[in-house]
Amino acid sequence: MRHEVAYLLDDVLQSVVDAQPADHPLRRVDRDNSTVYETDATIDMQQPVSKRKEDLQRANYVGVASQSGPPPPAGPGQRYELQSVASVRLEGLTADEFGHIHGTVRNAVPFEALFREVFAAIQAEMSYPDVGRPGVTYRDLTITNVDDAQSEYADFHRAEFDVQFRGYTDTP
Repeated sequence: MRHEVAYLLDDVLQSVVDAQPADHPLRRVDRDNSTVYETDATIDMQQPVSKRKEDLQRANYVGVASQSGPPPPAGPGQRYELQSVASVRLEGLTADEFGHIHGTVRNAVPFEALFREVFAAIQAEMSYPDVGRPGVTYRDLTITNVDDAQSEYADFHRAEFDVQFRGYTDTP
């Protein structure tokens, strides 16, 4: 599953990161090993956002984690049907609390707009995404389990969805 996580972080989300204002950065996190791409620091996105306020004061974060198990066989020979799933999570803190999301007092990046940018970048890769995984051809990807609810804390924002890659292993 490593290829799918790297594909989303490197190839798909890089343009969204580059498009953000310098004073309101978006940083990518490989949630499988907690590594922040832009800084090589670590951040545990499994902790509640309220415990990571200092991190969220530095930047907004988009993290990707693998969610898949082994593929089931699909026909004779060594061919397998693949349905790999990656979880995407977007988090931010309002500018009122010295974060980077538009608040009631201080202006910054609107969370809904940032979510739409991340969602649209991934959605644009729906047909035959090439994740660079040897021996695998994906037909498409589907976005599922969208949860764009805000956090239970008014100053923290979080949205999540899953990206399901569907395809087959190449025949030997």
